Amino acid sequence: MMISVKNNIPKPVLEKIKELCLVNNQYAAFDLDNTLLHGDIGEAVFALLVKRKYILNFGWKDYLDLIKADREKAYFKVIEVMNNLEISVVENITTEMIHTDAIAIELEGYKIPIPKPNAIMQSILTLLKTSGIAVKVVTASNQISAEIICWEYFNIPVSDIFGARVDTNENKRINTKFNDVPYGKHKVKVLQREFKDQPVITGGDATWDRFLLAYTTQNGIRLWTGDPGEYEILKEKYFKDLAFYQI
Repeated sequence: MMISVKNNIPKPVLEKIKELCLVNNQYAAFDLDNTLLHGDIGEAVFALLVKRKYILNFGWKDYLDLIKADREKAYFKVIEVMNNLEISVVENITTEMIHTDAIAIELEGYKIPIPKPNAIMQSILTLLKTSGIAVKVVTASNQISAEIICWEYFNIPVSDIFGARVDTNENKRINTKFNDVPYGKHKVKVLQREFKDQPVITGGDATWDRFLLAYTTQNGIRLWTGDPGEYEILKEKYFKDLAFYQI
């Protein structure tokens, strides 16, 4: 469900969007987890799959340990362990999570947040679309869950979602043969592959999203939904004289 446009968008961001010299085929590109969403849909789906015992040999604590050692490898692993699951299982788990009133999944002594939409980012996306700027999402979360939650919360069609690819075989089971996950520099590679131009607006929440933010057009807008301390560091080091806003 969309909320009214502009009522909660920070004034400097709203004014900067209005200043953009818009031409045809311009687009915005955003990270999904902890950017458009409060929480991480890929992690939450993985956690619920583990809790429901669809995944048996790799748990939440295993994932956290791997994150500490190698974040990119952890993102790969979360997709790999979905191999041979019925696609309907992932679809149903994702849909259930969107419609639950619960705020977290309790698993192995941890509470994993159930993702909810960032209301300010919802308004910004609505404004962009009504201004003629297409919205694209590039995420390390699995493609299936990303497509479902982006349509439900932001009305973004499947064709504009670029997640960790999962194919299906003739039995409608997941086949996780893939070469990369859209994380860090790989987000930029996806955009370079799919579009001839750079995005006029980008958004991210973590230091590894700086590559996506840096790929914005020179006079474009970069939005940050992460830690304020990291925002200050990134602004000073990479985006000092550019339009870079904390949301």
